[in-house]
Amino acid sequence: MHSHVIRTISFMKPLTTSLLLSRILGLVCLFLGILPLDASEPQPTRPNIVLILADDLGFSDLGCYGGEIETPHLDRLATQGLRFSQFYNCALCGPSRAALMTGQFPHRVGITQWTGLLNDHCTTLFELFKEAGYRTGAVGRLDMTTSEVWHEPANLSRVIDRYLGSTGHQGPGHYFANVRNNPFSQDGRPFLLPPDFYKTELITDFAVGFIAEAARQKPPFFLYVSQYAPHWPLHAPQPLIDKYRARYRRLGWDEARRERHAQLLASGLISTATELSPRDERIPHWVQARHPAWEADRMATYAAQVDALDQSVGRILEALDRSEVAENTLVIFVSDNGASDQERLTPLDRPGETWRLDGTPTAVGNVPANAPGSPTSFMTAGPAWSNLSNSPFRGHKVSNYEGGISTPCLIRWPAVLTKPGTISLEPAHLVDLTATCLDAAGISYPRERPNRRLLPLSGISLLPLLRGGDPHRHQYLAWATSGNRAVRQGEWKLVSSSGGPWELYNINRDRAEQSNLAAQHPERVKQLVKMFNNWSEIPDQ
Repeated sequence: MHSHVIRTISFMKPLTTSLLLSRILGLVCLFLGILPLDASEPQPTRPNIVLILADDLGFSDLGCYGGEIETPHLDRLATQGLRFSQFYNCALCGPSRAALMTGQFPHRVGITQWTGLLNDHCTTLFELFKEAGYRTGAVGRLDMTTSEVWHEPANLSRVIDRYLGSTGHQGPGHYFANVRNNPFSQDGRPFLLPPDFYKTELITDFAVGFIAEAARQKPPFFLYVSQYAPHWPLHAPQPLIDKYRARYRRLGWDEARRERHAQLLASGLISTATELSPRDERIPHWVQARHPAWEADRMATYAAQVDALDQSVGRILEALDRSEVAENTLVIFVSDNGASDQERLTPLDRPGETWRLDGTPTAVGNVPANAPGSPTSFMTAGPAWSNLSNSPFRGHKVSNYEGGISTPCLIRWPAVLTKPGTISLEPAHLVDLTATCLDAAGISYPRERPNRRLLPLSGISLLPLLRGGDPHRHQYLAWATSGNRAVRQGEWKLVSSSGGPWELYNINRDRAEQSNLAAQHPERVKQLVKMFNNWSEIPDQ
C-alpha cells in the first residue's frame, strides 16, 4: 500500500536561498517580522517543526497516559520529551483547530461551532511560516490552515508548499473508501483516494515523504499532520482489531476505567486526591451489558484506530531519525478534544444511490447486526467507551468538564529540552502551542495585516518549560462551546453545561468535578463569572 500511495505524491523542487551571512540573516529576519537577532553572538539554527493533531482522542487512551492501548511510539515521545498533565483544548474540532492555527481563542476569530470560516481578526501559522522562509507541508484535515477561505485549493496552495487532505466541511468521512461529501485535494488539484488505502496510513505516507524531501533542502520545514483517527466511524485493519478483541471482552468498561485510574495515580499525572468519576449514567454495569462481545469489539476497533495512529507517529519519528534532523526538530502531539459520546447516527445513503462512490451500501447504526471495523459499516464507540477514553474525568467531547477539554500533550525538542521524561503540572492550552512554534522559529506575531484587524496573540510560549525554567502563566483560562461554559483560575474552575447553572470545583483536589462548591463560595463564583464575561467580549482593534 505504501509504495502505491507514495507514487501519487511528487515533491517540490528545492529552494536555493542561502542565509549564511549573519548580516544578511538579520536584515531578512527584520524584513519578515522575525524577532531581532544579535549578530555578535552565534545564532542557533531554526528548528524544523512537526505538529501532529489527533481527532477525538481521550485523555487516557495512550499508554503514557495510563491506557491499556499499546502506543510504544507515543510512549517513547513522552520519555524523550515533556508530558503535560493539565493541557487543554477547546472541546470541539472547529474551535480547537482555529485556536491551534491562529493562536487566538476561537470565539475571537469567529469559530464557535464544529466548523466555519475564520474572520479578519487573525492570521495563521502557515501564513507566518511561509513568509518566514519555511517550507510548509500539511496533510489530513486542512481546516483553518489559512485565514482566507480554507477549503478553496488556491488559498491553501498560496501558503502551503505541499499538501494532501480533505478540503470540505464533512469531517473524517470514511477510512477505506471514497465518498461523495469528503473531497480530497493535493496541491490545488482534486485527488481521488487510491483503491487500497487506509486513511491513517495514507496520511503517514505523505508525511514521511515530505520529511525525506524537505530535510535535504536548506530551509527548515513546518509540517502539520492532522489525523482523522480515532474519530468515528469505527474503521480499522482487521489484524489490529483482533489484537484487542479478547482484551476488552475480559476487561469491560468498568474494570478498564479502574485500571486506567490506578495507572494515572501511579504515574503522577493526576493528584492522589483525584477520584474516578462515576460511570456515565446512561451506561449499565458491564455485567449487565446486553451484547458484551459486540460492545467489546467496538472498543477493540477504537483501540485499533489509536494503535494505527501510534504506528503513524512511529514512522514519522523514524523519518526524522533517518534524515538526521531529529535533534533540531520540535515535535508536538496533541488532541483536538475529548472522546466523543455520540451514539445516534442518521442514514448516509440517499434513495437510489449510495454514500460510497463505488456503490457499496453502508450499514449505519450502533446495532449488533453491524460488525465494528468493517468498511461497509458506519458506527461509533458510544458513551460507555468514551467514558473510558476520558477517564478519570467527567464529561465528553463538546462539554467543558475536564473530560471534554483535557488532552494528552507531548513535546520533544532534543536540542533544547533539558530534562527528558518530565511531567509538567502547569495548565496550558492549544493557543500556547501556536506561540511556542512561533517562538521556536524566531517569528514575531504581526500587529497588522493587509485588510485585517488582528487581535493580539492569546497564547504564551512554552519554551521556558522545555528549557527547565519557570513558565509565564495565564491569569486564567476560559471556554465556550455550543452553550457550555467554563473558566479556570488557579485551583478553581467554574463550569456549566448548556442551559445549566454554574458549578464550582477545586481542581487540585477534585479534578473529576464531583463536589460542587458553588453554594459555599458565592463570592468566588461572582469573581469567576466576571472573568468569563470579560473573556467573552472581543477586544476592540
